[in-house]
Amino acid sequence: CEKQARLAVSYLSNENIDKLLSVKQLLVWNFIQKAVVATPLEIANNTNVAQPTVRQSIQKLLKLKRIERLGLGRATRYKLVN
Repeated sequence: CEKQARLAVSYLSNENIDKLLSVKQLLVWNFIQKAVVATPLEIANNTNVAQPTVRQSIQKLLKLKRIERLGLGRATRYKLVN
């Protein structure tokens, strides 16, 4: 199990994230990379991806530990994990 976890981390740390995400999720990921810190509304407005899809993409990126949440509620922003 530990070996699987290490393999998963090494797989994700490589540039294989594009194989794990859909086209719209990649748009969200690319915007967050450029913006450094962004709100879901900023992401939706700049990528032309619907807000529910943005939220779903954010959840996936959080689960993959590629971004982190800053703040709560309406003030929530997301940034890249260093």
